[in-house]
Amino acid sequence: MKETIIYVLERPQLRNPVFIEGLPGIGLVGKLAADHLIQELNAVKFAELYSPHFMHQVLIKRGSIVELMKNEFYYWKNPDERGRDIIIITGDQQVPPTDSPGHYEVVGKMLDFVSGFGVREIITMGGYQVPELQGEPRVLAAVTHESLVDHYRKRLETCEVEVLWREDEGGAIVGAAGLLLGLGKLRSMYGISLLGESLGYIVDAKAAKSVLSAVTKILGVKVDMSALDERAKETEEILQKVQEMQRAMLEQQLPPSHEEEDRGYL
Repeated sequence: MKETIIYVLERPQLRNPVFIEGLPGIGLVGKLAADHLIQELNAVKFAELYSPHFMHQVLIKRGSIVELMKNEFYYWKNPDERGRDIIIITGDQQVPPTDSPGHYEVVGKMLDFVSGFGVREIITMGGYQVPELQGEPRVLAAVTHESLVDHYRKRLETCEVEVLWREDEGGAIVGAAGLLLGLGKLRSMYGISLLGESLGYIVDAKAAKSVLSAVTKILGVKVDMSALDERAKETEEILQKVQEMQRAMLEQQLPPSHEEEDRGYL
């Protein structure tokens, strides 16, 4: 295999589809959100993407069966005749961060493929690493065109989570979540990236739920969040344990107080 290839299992007829990306990244936020959306919508897999830019390994599945690393495309047909269909991509991994040309090649293949189904709008999902969390994870939004800020803001007005729109310059979106929008913009595509606040070092279902809540508002679809709620509870328990460990380590590193020093000399 010398370049990225896509095996097509089915060529569905789709109505003005939206392309949604949710690949592994910070806190697995995007992947958790995409997997949950696929499960709840009963989306159908119709293509697989393989690339020599993925890690040089296979995954061992149940029954000791090996499989190459891959990304998978799913589709969902909206039962509402006025609604739009959806294409979702998720998978085993992204291209390693050190392989910049590989990222461009893989993302280019994705855009080539979905453009053949009439995709013009792209929504990417991922995590936004923060040093600490206070309350529910917020969602950071970034769009391809200035005119889209009001467009998406109106759709997100009734979202249960707080969506942040940066007024200052700076920052970056690494990997497919950013490149799909950047390269898509060159192809006259448009869209939004939604990144959930996450500590980054745990599988963060709370952040995934925040992101997916925003995505479903944009799409105008309803999705049962019960399974994500259960995983979010697990995330909360892990976070509490991590914070307790951090506090304990901090207390051990603090110098003794003056009172303790005085008692030591008595």
